[in-house]
Amino acid sequence: MSRSVQVEWAETAEELYARYRRQRDVAARKRLHALWLVRRGDAVASAAQQAGVGTRTLERWLRWYREGGLGSVLGRVSGHGARGAAGKLTTEQVAQLAQHAGSGAFHTYGEAAEWVRSAYGVAYSYNGIWSLLTKLEIRPKVPRPVAEKAKPQAQEAFKRGGLPPH
Repeated sequence: MSRSVQVEWAETAEELYARYRRQRDVAARKRLHALWLVRRGDAVASAAQQAGVGTRTLERWLRWYREGGLGSVLGRVSGHGARGAAGKLTTEQVAQLAQHAGSGAFHTYGEAAEWVRSAYGVAYSYNGIWSLLTKLEIRPKVPRPVAEKAKPQAQEAFKRGGLPPH
C-alpha cells in the first residue's frame, strides 16, 4: 500500500492530460505524463513506471510542482541550467593563455598545462587543460616526423602530379 501524495494541484487531471497530448518536446511530455498519472490517482511508483522514469525522479518533479507549480517543472531543462565548477583561471589569465597559445608556443596539452602551472601556479590535469583549450578552440599540434631518407623535392613533384625521379 502506497502513501498518499500531498500536492495542491492547480490543474485538473483533464487539463494535464490535454497538455500532455499536445506537448511535442519529449522531456516535457514525459513530465506531464507522470504528473497526469499521479493527478488522476495513480501511486507514485506506478506512475513513474508507466512514464518510464525512476520513482525518485518523479518525487523530485512533484517537489518542484509543490514549490513553483507546473511552470517550475516544465521550465527546468536537464543539464542545460547547470553552471558547473568555477574556472581555475581568471578571464584575464585565460586571455593571456589564448594569446600565448596562438603564437604557437604549445605543441602538446602537457606543455600548455606546464606553462599554466609555471605562469599562474594552477595545476591542470590532462583532461582539464584539454577541456579548457577546446573551449578556446585551440588545438596544439606536433609536426609529423620526417623520415631521414625523405626527399622533399620528389615529394613536391609528386604532389603536383609529376612522376618521382628514378
